[in-house]
Amino acid sequence: MAATVWATVSLVGFGGPQPESVLPANALGFAKVDLDIDGSQAIDLLRFADRLPDELGEEFEGVEDEDDTAAPFAEVFADTYDLEASEVEGWIGRKVGVASWPTDNTDFASEGGVAFAIALAVEDAGAAEARFTELSETHGLAHTMVDDFVVFSEHPAAIDDYHDQMSAHGDLESDDVYSGDLGDVPSGSIALAWVDLASLAGIRPFREQLATEFGAAGTVQGRMTASFRVTGEYLEARMDVFGLSVEGEDLSWLAEGTGAGVEAMGGLPENTTVALGGSGLDRMLAAAWENDALPLLDDQDRRAMESDLTSVGAPPPDGFTSLLGTSTAVGLSDFDTGGYGSSVDPTVVFRAVDGDPTALAAFVDEVVAPPASTGPRPTVTEDGATVVVATGGTGGAVLADDQVFQQTMAGMEDTVAAAFVDVRRALTHEEVRDPEQWGAVGVALSVTQDGDRAAFELRWAPSGG
Repeated sequence: MAATVWATVSLVGFGGPQPESVLPANALGFAKVDLDIDGSQAIDLLRFADRLPDELGEEFEGVEDEDDTAAPFAEVFADTYDLEASEVEGWIGRKVGVASWPTDNTDFASEGGVAFAIALAVEDAGAAEARFTELSETHGLAHTMVDDFVVFSEHPAAIDDYHDQMSAHGDLESDDVYSGDLGDVPSGSIALAWVDLASLAGIRPFREQLATEFGAAGTVQGRMTASFRVTGEYLEARMDVFGLSVEGEDLSWLAEGTGAGVEAMGGLPENTTVALGGSGLDRMLAAAWENDALPLLDDQDRRAMESDLTSVGAPPPDGFTSLLGTSTAVGLSDFDTGGYGSSVDPTVVFRAVDGDPTALAAFVDEVVAPPASTGPRPTVTEDGATVVVATGGTGGAVLADDQVFQQTMAGMEDTVAAAFVDVRRALTHEEVRDPEQWGAVGVALSVTQDGDRAAFELRWAPSGG
């Protein structure tokens, strides 16, 4: 990416001056949308639109025309302040951001000590100034013009406080923590959110909620980013968390995963509708067990789990490997329903590399299909070093060979856990015109080696066109 004086642009590919350049650095939360797309983004939108199902394709007609990208802002602004779109289109820009920040200004006591302002890009500063001067009289808006933005708020004291915060703290774009957190936000993103969770937890309403959930000493540390982008292959929403801990419990136990969650799913049958995969889940659970850090598990739950696992010959923590193996995948398929009052049981395939067939057979006998159960009884077989537990066929082609699976999960190879939903198989012709055009949804969780950072990705990769 070409060098640029705009720090955020060099990190995430947003073009030109950004809203965070005119909003305060002590923000506890910030979000923006940037529709000032460049040529490569327009090409990606065109390629993605070509992949959309035919019944959705017409909704994206014209998105490649950059002159249309200001229209959403103009429409929302006009509707909000009782204007005609034609009164807005001539001066409004293609970027908007909003930030909230803590303040000891007594005017904000009823808001929990939090103020906020919106930074809206403008193409014609004079026309924007005139419009906002009118809106200050009709809607009570307070505003100030800063560079290529109008910064405004519906709270009459917000702009005075905004100036105080900018003078004391500078702008958010120049803040090292904020810019550092944006380091791996995908290039070409068109929307972004950032939250300082520790600062947010210090605000009275959120602090009271934490006290209710975790007790009076409840504490949260860390920060979070969320982003949204469209590539030529898929639409993606992503969330990254940094240094997250709740009540002193962090994500270090997740770092025990070995980063091959997608590969784990690859051995499932090609006709799998829903797949879940993880690599190193046994080590992750063992680390959490030994550190008494398993979430949502109190002492009674822990004792019950230990008793149940011991009864099938898989006492924790080593028993997690016996049942899950070093690599784990679960696939479900055949969700077809029959006539009224009847249904077809789905096919379930469970694969545990280096699992213990004896322990898994005992688990099936005692937990999955005890003698009194009436459902289909899973078989337990061995495929080399992999133990396979299944209620249906497991032969034939594998999921890793499916082109839509490859397209959906591309670039997710280093994830500790992943999921895949084949929307083509999940939908029916009664629900959509052509299920084959709806592709698949992919989900992935990745964690750094020390657990200080985790990334969650959600994608939809259509297969039309």
